[in-house]
Amino acid sequence: MWVCISRKLDVHRHTREIIESASKGECPRVENLDTLQCKLRDILQKSQKFLLVLDDVWFEESDYETEWQQLLVPLESLQSGSKVLVTSRRHKFPGALCIEEVVSLKNMEGTDFLELFKHSAFSGAETRDQLRMKEEIAVKIAKQLGQSPLAAKVVGSQLRREKDITAWEQALKINNLREPKRALLWSYERLDPHLQRCFLYCSLFPKGHEYKMMELVYLWIAEGLVDSCNQDRRMKDIGMDYFNNMVSCSFFQPTIFGNYVMHDLLHDLVEELSRDVCFRLEDDKVAEIPYTIRHLSISVESMTQHKQSICKLHNLRTIICINPLMDDISDIFHEVLDNMKRLRVLYLCFYNGSKLPESVGELKHLRYLNLISTSISKLPGSLCTLYHLQLLMLNYKVENLPDKICNLSKLRYMEAYFSDEYTMHLDGKGLPQIPDIGKLISLQELKKFSVQKQRGYELRQLRDMKELGGLLSITNLENVVGKDEACELNLNQKSHLEGLEFVWSCEKILHGEDICHLEVLEGLMPPPKLKYFALDGYKSASYPRWLLVGSYFEKLNHFVLRNCSALQGLPPREIFGHCSVLVINNVPNLKTLPCLPTGLELFEIKIQCLCLFAAMTWNRMLKRNT
Repeated sequence: MWVCISRKLDVHRHTREIIESASKGECPRVENLDTLQCKLRDILQKSQKFLLVLDDVWFEESDYETEWQQLLVPLESLQSGSKVLVTSRRHKFPGALCIEEVVSLKNMEGTDFLELFKHSAFSGAETRDQLRMKEEIAVKIAKQLGQSPLAAKVVGSQLRREKDITAWEQALKINNLREPKRALLWSYERLDPHLQRCFLYCSLFPKGHEYKMMELVYLWIAEGLVDSCNQDRRMKDIGMDYFNNMVSCSFFQPTIFGNYVMHDLLHDLVEELSRDVCFRLEDDKVAEIPYTIRHLSISVESMTQHKQSICKLHNLRTIICINPLMDDISDIFHEVLDNMKRLRVLYLCFYNGSKLPESVGELKHLRYLNLISTSISKLPGSLCTLYHLQLLMLNYKVENLPDKICNLSKLRYMEAYFSDEYTMHLDGKGLPQIPDIGKLISLQELKKFSVQKQRGYELRQLRDMKELGGLLSITNLENVVGKDEACELNLNQKSHLEGLEFVWSCEKILHGEDICHLEVLEGLMPPPKLKYFALDGYKSASYPRWLLVGSYFEKLNHFVLRNCSALQGLPPREIFGHCSVLVINNVPNLKTLPCLPTGLELFEIKIQCLCLFAAMTWNRMLKRNT
């Protein structure tokens, strides 16, 4: 188990992170410390031994003696042989840790340090002459880096991107590279200005915070930090490139959970560079909030004592709540909103009421509204007047949307998540159906669209939504009249889609054939770059013409057939020739199988006939064939 403590010990948060590290999964937010500790104790008792690493601990004067005792309670009286390893930059430790041995790490040997730097700096694409010249310069730069592994990695990663030898020569001229802070600053200054602004924004989150790439990208977009001049690419993709560039420069390090962390020294740098515009309000901070602040994050137990200070920040663009508040903030919330007319980002982590107040409609500049970790289940009609809103994140309790939600023509993303696990609602219902959703022409993700015969829910609603991407499931296709209506959708022009699922729900023909299904599917020709394709409830014995063209799909990875009672075979092998997953579920009339692709990792057949249910994976078939 590995947990980064950093400068401040938070017993609740760090206990939860130990649980997540031990269980390899996310731990729901539980405010009762005893409940968390019981859960951790149960997890550890199942293991004979454990190794817990408490990384990068900064011990302050007070040492948080009581808090350290609380954190260590679940670790006591467990299996002998278990160890706790603490890494720190200081030689002072609280008594509660009962340190048995202190090992002072020595600097890396010169040759090892040089190899670390070269590993980060060389791309492997250099010519022989370039490699020779770079190796000569690398020796000199490594000597200037003061044996700091972080500096070697960050500076090396930055130089790795430089094809011109001139950039390497210029690095030799930098003064004080021996100081890690100066080396990190040099690397930051080499970033593109757009990336610099995005990086500074990260100071809103505390040290040790695990950054989620898409969460950051959506925030950057809402703040106007992502370059929108490139009309050929979506801002989401550009923002992801920004983040990946910073990862390649070692400004972020990946974690085992797919998130990212920032080294404390880099965080110190980003705090210093952004102090005039970004501010974190924390319980242990007594400093007055500067009036120049534009972006504010809040990590306090009570907002009451800070209300007046926040209300003075009339030019504030961002409010992000990092942790839940312990007090009733309904009145405070109203007062804050009355003074924050220029907000672009409102990220709430806690709200006592079940209804978002009507006053939210006064935030005319709002672009990002995150209500995932709140108890809000009702949205006001005034929400539909936030015409600049680009991203709306809701919790699973929201069952109804305002009638005029389709007026939000700039809305790019709208999702429903669990408040405690940040995962999609498991029952598959997601958000309720939106009438006239076709007006949301900027929407880039829509998990499910159910075709209905009533006005506002027709298939043509999706016609002008050209930005749709990700996975889209179109259900109740029995309500589509024919090929002409399906063709009107222009589905093959929605090039951002990665996955499509076509579902017919009609049960009146269980084993017969319905020619209308073939006509509709003929008109629903998908884009060729699809990675996932599924048919469910299809009642024709024939495939559409586009599915018989073996070269149509370029990148198809998953091919799925479910409840297709009339099909007797699969389409040409070339259609799924590059697939790693092939699933056939309840296709009772299937008579033949083609030669399967060599790259297939999972081949699953499930046949339901009378009371017989058989399931066979590709691995089992291989065993039988041998």
